[in-house]
Amino acid sequence: MANINNVKDIKIPKESVELAEFIGIILGDGCISRYYKPRKCAFAAVRIAGHAEKDYDYLVDYVKPMIEKLFDIKVSVKRHSNLNKKTIYLMIYGIKLIDFLKEMGLKSGNKIQNQTTIPKWIFSDDEYLKACVRGLYDTDGSLYELLPHWPGLFQLNFDNYNITLLKDMRKALIQLGFHPSKIHGTKTKNGTKVDITRKAEIKKFYKEIGTSNPRRLKQFSKIT
Repeated sequence: MANINNVKDIKIPKESVELAEFIGIILGDGCISRYYKPRKCAFAAVRIAGHAEKDYDYLVDYVKPMIEKLFDIKVSVKRHSNLNKKTIYLMIYGIKLIDFLKEMGLKSGNKIQNQTTIPKWIFSDDEYLKACVRGLYDTDGSLYELLPHWPGLFQLNFDNYNITLLKDMRKALIQLGFHPSKIHGTKTKNGTKVDITRKAEIKKFYKEIGTSNPRRLKQFSKIT
């Protein structure tokens, strides 16, 4: 719990490929929290979650240094385990960081209720857009073979309950020269998935957008 008077300055980054990728990561597996009661306490933090084993290298060796460089701020690593799941968290505390992200359009609280999505400035530059898409796929994406029915056929999938984000993801992929599926899925009435199935386009994705997550790299190695 952070004291409300603790408003340590952060470095305010300029628009960049790194910032765009960070925003994609937040939109994927990030959570922004801000809680305040006068004369009592305050809590302002960004939390990025992943699998404690499968995503460890990605979060600790890649994402953590990226954040520290972008904002000149300390990032803590936390672990949580129960019988069913082992989770690792990156925790970044600071009211000014929350305020900066709010200016980017990323509000605290429930991302689905807020319908948080890709900031407009990222669409203005394809390199920014590629980086943001990379951050989103590295956290909420997957590549898998359609077994047992269609061996050798793969699908690059992005799955999210935020319909506004799904629409912007599809728009981003089209802008970058891909032919994604329509939004589909049965988990909600609006659907939760956008896919790329053409093998040539999955290879194009790996070549032009790539991945920063070793876990995803292993998946791409099956098709490249």
